[in-house]
This record gives sequence, structure tokens and C-alpha cells, in this order.
Amino acid sequence: MRWKPGLLERGVRLIALLLAMPAAAAPGLRAGVANDSFGPLYSAQDGALATQYRAALELIGRHSGVRFELEYYPSSRLQQLFEVGKVDVEVGVNPSWRALSPVAGFYTRPIDVQTLRLCFAPGKRRKGAAPASLSGLSLGVLQGRSYPVLEAGFASGQFKRVEAASESDLISGLRQGSMQAIVLSQRQLDLLLNRAPEAQPCAAGDAVGSVSVMLRLHPQYRQLLPQLDKAIQQLQDSGKLR
Repeated sequence: MRWKPGLLERGVRLIALLLAMPAAAAPGLRAGVANDSFGPLYSAQDGALATQYRAALELIGRHSGVRFELEYYPSSRLQQLFEVGKVDVEVGVNPSWRALSPVAGFYTRPIDVQTLRLCFAPGKRRKGAAPASLSGLSLGVLQGRSYPVLEAGFASGQFKRVEAASESDLISGLRQGSMQAIVLSQRQLDLLLNRAPEAQPCAAGDAVGSVSVMLRLHPQYRQLLPQLDKAIQQLQDSGKLR
């Protein structure tokens, strides 16, 4: 084979051109955040919890190299979409909440700890420490959630468990009288009370424990777990993520 003059130079220029081209952006993971806004779905991204999770995912993405595309859904819808593979990551989930799910999710290190607090119908707050003070009440909780401080009382019949699909349904149950108290995260309760300070929809009660929440990865992305855990650990060590 005869050597053609300039062939080497053209090859070098081609390699340099390819190296200079920007790499195609990796497709982002569809990260679902539950609507905690107590309002229309379009306002979900302005909710207190959604705002916090959006900031957390920006940090985690920057440190891990994993890109997230945030989507907002009602809680029950979010779980369904994850199970059929239309959401890749559930944000802010505890494994006990998905114990009966047909899809085995893979969980990162905790990204947050949610304090759980009682909220009573206006003028109906019970005095005394929970759970002893809750005897005889119908207590509204989110469907599929586990509440360690309250489970013994539910099991013994000390108070009745009434499940709801969303926080908005809990508030409706409280307003309609089918529930005498409900359980919300502290941030959700703060958001609710701050929305209508002149007409409080419920009266805050005792804390009833706390729960760690994680990112739940769909099985097809489980290989990303180590790099996400590493990024979360680094952010927590630096104080940027608690």
C-alpha cells in the first residue's frame, strides 16, 4: 500500500475535531416527587418538600454525574408509574412504605429525616401525650405508610386507622369528620398552616416519631447506587446535605 502525503496530518486533524466535539448528554433519570402542595398539581413544584428535594437532587446530581429530570405526581400515581417503569426514581421514600410493591426498588442512603406530627380537627385537640391521648379516635394516615409509634394502638383497637391516598384527602377527612386527627410530616404541616393563618384547618399536636427517606431506584438503574451513595455521603460529610 502506497503512503499518501498528508494522510497522517488529516488523521490527526480528524481526531482533534472529534475530541473537541461536546459529548452527547446522558439521558436523565425521571425522578418523581409526590405532590405535597395541598393545591392543584401544577403548583406541586412550589411545595415545601418538593422545593427541598429539588435542591437536594441538584446537589446529588452535580456530585454523582447522574442527571435527574423532576416530575410531580400525586403519591398513589407516583408509585404506579414507578412500578410500570415510567418513573425511574421515587424521591423521599422509606422502604417500609413499599414493602408490598411487586417491584423491588433499590434504596440509597437517607437523604432526609421527616418528623411526623399529629394534627387535630380545630378545637378538638386532645391533651396529654400521644399515643395514650388518642384512645377512641379515628386517626387518618397515608395509605401504605408505617408509623412505629402508633402501630401497637392500631393493632389493639385503641384507635382506628383510616387510610387516605394523599395529604389533601387527609385534610378532607378531617373537615368532614370521618377522621378526628391525622398524621402529617412537620414540613407538610407547616405549609398547610402557613397557607391560611386566619382559618387554621387543623390544630398541631404532638410529634409521633420520625422516618428516614431515600431515593428509590428502579431495578434497571441499580448499578448507579454506589455512585449516588458516595455523592450523598460526601454531601452529608460537608454539611451541604443533612
